[in-house]
Amino acid sequence: MRKMNMFRLPKFLRRRMALVKPRRFPNQEAYAAFFDARARLLAGDDMDILEYPDRETQTHIFSQAVSLAKLEEKTILDVGCGLGYLKGFLDERGVPYKSYLGVDLSKAMVKGATERFGNFFVRRDVLSDPFPDRSFDVVFLISVLGYPIGDDPEAYMKRLLSTLFRFARETFVFTHLMPGRRDEPSDFTYPPEKLLRWCRENLSPHARVLVDDPPWVTYYVAVYRDARLMNSAPFATP
Repeated sequence: MRKMNMFRLPKFLRRRMALVKPRRFPNQEAYAAFFDARARLLAGDDMDILEYPDRETQTHIFSQAVSLAKLEEKTILDVGCGLGYLKGFLDERGVPYKSYLGVDLSKAMVKGATERFGNFFVRRDVLSDPFPDRSFDVVFLISVLGYPIGDDPEAYMKRLLSTLFRFARETFVFTHLMPGRRDEPSDFTYPPEKLLRWCRENLSPHARVLVDDPPWVTYYVAVYRDARLMNSAPFATP
């Protein structure tokens, strides 16, 4: 019997297959492989590849996340950069940042980001190959934490957050999913007040959360090295 080549299936079948995802990824390599497959199966539809419902949703999430940090003349690290759209968002708005580096575990994401936005992206596992402490002014982790990874997704999340905050000289901004706002069995959600408390106890006392009204699913957490930086974020609520 001939082996099926799923990349030669009709487009509607390839799309349906790509939308199927496990309730939990065994490790971050499996998570990256999921997006490698989506990049091939859904080629030509970037928002589908990245699991955004539309470009407007992505833009809203970027706008909220970026509002929590001062970026002028800052060095930026974008972890889980996907196809690089955060860089495109910043450049379209003329944000005068000093430098940008996007990293992702997915080969397809890094390749796609480079094709779209230039040579500002590398493939790197920041847990096994970390950057030096405080090597970037601002670190972003956007639309990554909603996927359950490992046998204990909460422990994986906290390990990742602790690692990324070490990279930040000034501010670390990340997003997560609000519990109870959509019916998606594979979502990994976490209460914002509980996550904010953990950040204040384990990363820095200078942390705040921004929660959108329903039906938005994403919320935003910013962790600062000092209170001066925290007080300069106009749209966040303590």
